[in-house]
Formats: sequence, structure tokens, C-alpha cells
Amino acid sequence: MSAKQDWDNIPGFDRRKEEYLPLDLDDWLAKYRVTAEAEKLGRANKPSADEPGLDAMEMKIKDWINRRGRICRQNVGGHLADLERELADLENDERLAIREQQVTQCVNEAEIALDDKVRAIRDDLSDGVNDLRRGSEDFERFRQQSQLTRLPDYRHRRWAGWIIGSCFLIEVVLNASLLMDVNAFGLLGSTMQMSLISAVNVIFAGLAMSVALRQRNHIWRRRQFLAWVLMALLTAAVVVFNLAVGHFRDSMQAIVNDPSADVLALGNDALQRMMAGPFDLGGFQTAMLVLLGILCFGVGAWKWYQRDDPYPEYGRRDRQLNDLKAGFAKSCRGAAEELREETYQRHRSLLEDMLQRLEIRQSKWQEIRRRGDALVKDYPLYLGQYQRDLDSLLAAYRSANRNVRTLPAPAHFDDTVPVDDAILVPPSFNPREAISVKGVGDSVHSAITKLQQAYQKATAKIPTLETVVREGVDAFRAEGGALPASSKD
Repeated sequence: MSAKQDWDNIPGFDRRKEEYLPLDLDDWLAKYRVTAEAEKLGRANKPSADEPGLDAMEMKIKDWINRRGRICRQNVGGHLADLERELADLENDERLAIREQQVTQCVNEAEIALDDKVRAIRDDLSDGVNDLRRGSEDFERFRQQSQLTRLPDYRHRRWAGWIIGSCFLIEVVLNASLLMDVNAFGLLGSTMQMSLISAVNVIFAGLAMSVALRQRNHIWRRRQFLAWVLMALLTAAVVVFNLAVGHFRDSMQAIVNDPSADVLALGNDALQRMMAGPFDLGGFQTAMLVLLGILCFGVGAWKWYQRDDPYPEYGRRDRQLNDLKAGFAKSCRGAAEELREETYQRHRSLLEDMLQRLEIRQSKWQEIRRRGDALVKDYPLYLGQYQRDLDSLLAAYRSANRNVRTLPAPAHFDDTVPVDDAILVPPSFNPREAISVKGVGDSVHSAITKLQQAYQKATAKIPTLETVVREGVDAFRAEGGALPASSKD
């Protein structure tokens, strides 16, 4: 291999790692036997003291350093040119123009899809809107006709059910113990009997009395009168029923005391006792049975009354309207979620994906630009080493030559030999700025903002619970209805 080829293959810049590599001066000195050559010439007192310029070996050293510098500069320049081409490819106007068209198309498609989806949602919600509007209108009409200026009262609703159940159980347990000693089946039979009696007192009669108590608050005087009549009849019926139960117990007691008595005549005997003396009860246990029945009826009726608003129909209508509101609100939430996930979020994801790819592209551009700028910035630092390398090689040659000379060394041995100025000038690296990539990225940001605005407008077109309820109230007012002055919607 020739010396020239050796020179060309000595590394100075690694394009793959983008690193400047130092020259191996010791290897070069050994390979070309510079020291031996210097001593050989020195013993012959060459070069002569009056030698005006560099001798052959000095020229060889200088040429090697300069050639390595030119090759290194050429390699760096070629690599920087590759980086510029890569940057130019990232800034490809044609491909970026296509990307910008895709962004515009995506936004247009999103706006159309949002409008179509909103129309479909409004169609799906139309029945619910009409039902809720009519329900709101009917509810306000009912309030106006009933002169109600307050909200429904449910303060006692929670505990009323527990108290009603407790009354039922208390009457069953206590009265079953009172019937146990006169029932042929003992505690089990008396419990079954008292479960039926307690159901009549607490559940059926109590519920009927609560209806009458509620009708007593109605705005119509006729209903109030009928409610009082019904309350009197129910009270009388419960008293008679419990007296009949008491006389029935007395008849059962008589049969227990007289084994020869006719069991089949139990009903007639109880009826005769009732007709003979309704309030003539046989004993303390019978009286307690009657009083407990009437008392549980009264407590049960009052708690049934407190389970709902005191005004008739007000609580039921309010709950029906609330059910309509809850169902409509659920439908609205589902529709809004569907609009967001299936339409808005899908197109936003497309735009964000485009933006991410552009940001990656822009980041890659900046990273390549940074690498190129770093190579240019470091170039004077690393190529400046070539001057020090030249000085070191010449010093080694001249020192070895001087040490064996018998005559003075040439005067130019004390001079510094400069490297070629051309190798110290960094290669040019002036890529075009990433204006196009940034411009398309700004377009995507604007497109996302535009999509958000379109989504907000589309969401505003979906009927809301408050809007529909207000429309129902407005429709009632438009018909000439007037809400109570202190009404709270």
C-alpha cells in the first residue's frame, strides 16, 4: 500500500458517530522512521546550515498534516451537506402542503359529522323533550290550580315506613300473645290470626285513612267535606272491626272454658255478644286487644299520611316529573358522551396524531440542526489541533537531527511552519429554517381550536334539562297561566 493511500485512510472524522478523531502521531513517526531519518541526515550535517527552506522530510510532514486536514474538512463538509439534504427533505413543501390539505379536510369533515350527529340526537330526544315539556307544563298547572307556593314536603318520608312496619310487628307480637291462650293452635295460630288483623288495621285501614287525611287539605271544599265524612266512617269501621275482634276472642275463651260448646257456633256467638253489648268486653286482655288495634291503626294512618306530601297528588306528580327529569338527564348525558367520543374525540385524535407527527418531524429537524451546528462550532477547536500536531512532528524531527549534528542546524529549524489556512475554515452549514413544518403545526393547532368551537356549538344545540323544563313553564304561562308569586321552580 502506498504512502498516499495510508495518508488517506488515517481517520480524522467519524461520520457515523459524528466525532472528530485525533491523529496518531507516534504511529506515523514509527511507520515512516522519522527519527531514524533525522539522525541519518544529522550525522551528515544535512540539511546544511544555509538551507533556505524546508527539507524533504519536513515537507513530507507538512504535506501529511495538510492533506489530513483537507480530507477531514472534506469529510465534515460532506457530512454537513448530507444533514442539509435531510433537513431539506423534512421541509419538503409538497408533502407539507398535502398534510395541510388533510388538516383542512379533517376539520370540514368533523363539522359536518357534528351537525349530522346533533340532528340525530335531537331526533332521538324529541319524544323525551315533548314528554318532559308536557310534564313540566302539567305540573305547573297543577300547582297553580292548587295554589301551591311551596315545594313538596318529604321530611318524614324516610322514617315513616320503618314506624309503619314497627306498628305492624308490635301489634302482631303483642296481640298474638293475647290470643295464644284461646287459640287451638297456640302461638302459631294466634300469630297467623293477628297478622291478618294487623294488616287490616295498619296497612289497609291506615292507608285508606291517610288518603282521607290528605284529601282534607284539598283546595275544593267539597272534597274536604267528603274527606271528613270518609274519616269518620273509617274510624267507626276500625272501631267496630276491633270490637268484633275482641268479642271473637271472648267467644273463643268461652269455648276453651266449656269443652262441650259448639265450635261451629263461634261466629254466631261472637255476633250475638257484639249485638248485645258492643263495649261490654270480657276482660282486660280483650280490652287490650281492642285498644292496641285502634292505637296501631291511628299511628299507621298518621305515618302513611307523612310518607307523602300533605296535599293530595302533589307528591306523586312531583315524583313523576322527577322521574321524567332523571330519565331525560340520563339520555342527555348519554347523547353528549356519544357526541364527544364518537364524533369530536375521533376527529380530534386524528388532528392530534397529525400534530404529534409534525412535532416529531420538527423535533427531528431541530436535533439534526443542533448536530450540524455543533460540528461547525467544534471544527476550529479540533482542526486547530493540526497546527499543534505539525509543530510536534517537526519538533521531533528537528530535535533528533540537532542531537547528532556536528555543525549548526539550519536557521529555519527555529521557525514555526503554519498549516494551510484553508483547512482551518469550517465548512458551510446554512440550512433553510423549519418555517413550513412550523406553519403546518400552527395550522393543526388552529384546526383543533376550530374543532373545539364547533363541538361547543354542537353541544349547545342538544336540549338540556333546564331548557326543556323552562320551555314547559313558558308554555304554561303563554296559555295564560300564572305561577304563584313565591313559587320555587
